[in-house]
Amino acid sequence: MKKIVLATAAVLTLVFAGACGNAATKDDKEKTTETAKQEFKTKIVDNIDMKIGEIKTTESTKKDKNMVSIAMSFLNNDNAPVGVGAGDFKIKSDGKTFDVYPQGNNFGDEFKPNEKLAGKAYFELPNTVKKGTLVYAPMDKEKASWSITIPEAK
Repeated sequence: MKKIVLATAAVLTLVFAGACGNAATKDDKEKTTETAKQEFKTKIVDNIDMKIGEIKTTESTKKDKNMVSIAMSFLNNDNAPVGVGAGDFKIKSDGKTFDVYPQGNNFGDEFKPNEKLAGKAYFELPNTVKKGTLVYAPMDKEKASWSITIPEAK
């Protein structure tokens, strides 16, 4: 008799736990959609594969500003060493151009053929900037651009 009572209790516990565990609300589904990672096309500029990764936003110490970090990776397909740095990138939004934040831990280096370079570029932007264009413009010559959405600060 004890075995039947224990087996029934175990089955009922599993049924109730399963029913409670699948209760996803509409709000949960919307949050998942909003926080989905942005996907960017890899662009080839001067035999360099340029890929934009995750964009993160944090509040700056300055009022009404956010710090935005953009992860980037590069592959040198050229037959000679090339150099790429965060200073070659700018963000354009609402008719304004924002340069890389000079005090950030920005990437920049020369790398050999078939080698990869990865790092982050940091920008201090007004917290009103929600969308923009990330532009690769070495020596102020625009060579590639990506439309980006700036996520909310966490």
